[in-house]
Amino acid sequence: MARYKAYDYNQLMMVPVSLEEQLMPGTLEYAIHHVIEERLDLSRFDERYRNDQTGRRAIDPKVLLKIVLFGYSRGLTSSRNLEQACRENVTFMALSCGQKPDHTTIATFVSSMDEEIHDIFTQVLLFCDEEGLLGGTHFSLDGLKLSSNASKEWSGSFKDLRKKQEALERKVSEAVREHRAADHREGSKRSDNDRQRREKQIKRLKQKAERIEKFLSENSPKKGARGKEIQSNVTDNESAKMVSSHGVVQGYNANAVVDETHQVVVHPEAFGKGEDSEHMAPMLEGTRRNLETVGWEDPLKNREISADTSYFSVENLESCPDTEVDAYIPDPKFRQRDPRFADARRHRRSVDKRKERYKSKKRWFKPEDFTWDHEKNTLVCPAGKHLYCLVHNIGKILHFGKSYALAT
Repeated sequence: MARYKAYDYNQLMMVPVSLEEQLMPGTLEYAIHHVIEERLDLSRFDERYRNDQTGRRAIDPKVLLKIVLFGYSRGLTSSRNLEQACRENVTFMALSCGQKPDHTTIATFVSSMDEEIHDIFTQVLLFCDEEGLLGGTHFSLDGLKLSSNASKEWSGSFKDLRKKQEALERKVSEAVREHRAADHREGSKRSDNDRQRREKQIKRLKQKAERIEKFLSENSPKKGARGKEIQSNVTDNESAKMVSSHGVVQGYNANAVVDETHQVVVHPEAFGKGEDSEHMAPMLEGTRRNLETVGWEDPLKNREISADTSYFSVENLESCPDTEVDAYIPDPKFRQRDPRFADARRHRRSVDKRKERYKSKKRWFKPEDFTWDHEKNTLVCPAGKHLYCLVHNIGKILHFGKSYALAT
């Protein structure tokens, strides 16, 4: 008969943990801990606290900054997730030195760092320069779309938002009328839960309508590059609708200039515009300002900077001579002139879902584009997929070929 070791989940254990030993040299958490403890001056945060005589002791900003930076590096951007990590994850426990800040403290700390964040970034950049991590000969510029804490449903032109406000006001009137009719019809028989639910619904609709009305009275329509009105957003009017790899998002276009040697970011900035045609000038100016702060003279003069085709525009190119930077930005049609890409199309499939080539914009296949597989008794589309159908008469299938015109 097999014998197993006994175990009991009610058993208590005393586990000695050295927090310092959890931060191993060479790891990201150790680098964050060392830089914040030894190299950064965070005395600016002292101005926001007034508890030298009365009030409870505050959590040190160094601890909160370590938690936030390490959490962001691990994809934890929610303050509730960071709070949970400080209670369950041993690395976060070590960085917080056993303290457990709640999500409100973390969220307030992050949202109030507008003035201090640039000073912290500059200090980190100075530390990287002292350690020889900045080459300063070649920089790269690129960006990505980041979702903001705003809903796409609250976006629209001022005309659209007024229509939405009017629709909400009509819903309020209808809800109030139904609420009164139910009271008149049922009287005392009507349950308190039903009455409270209806009142909450009316209150929510009123708040939404008032929110749009307040936004329209305090803001002006946003204008695009061509002078036409573009969509505003009631929740976050600085954000915009942008096309990303995950579809259309309401957010920001986050750009960064990166030093080539060790991929150190020398200047980041977020824009409320999806196109990169106007972002070169502010990104170069921010890079120049940051590098001059750490002690560089003429930091962009005769330096190289490269960007992809999305940055190719007259405005971006005209901003490069002002900083005397040597910019490499390919135009969108450079592949058509490069002989190395002359036979690129022959390596593609005849029909590709992302790189289709059609003579007609309707993108319909004709009956003669399909072939009949006699062995499997199925139609084969131009992409090589078998189309199964209950109709076995090929004449009927070809007759109804337009119905089977599938763009795959």
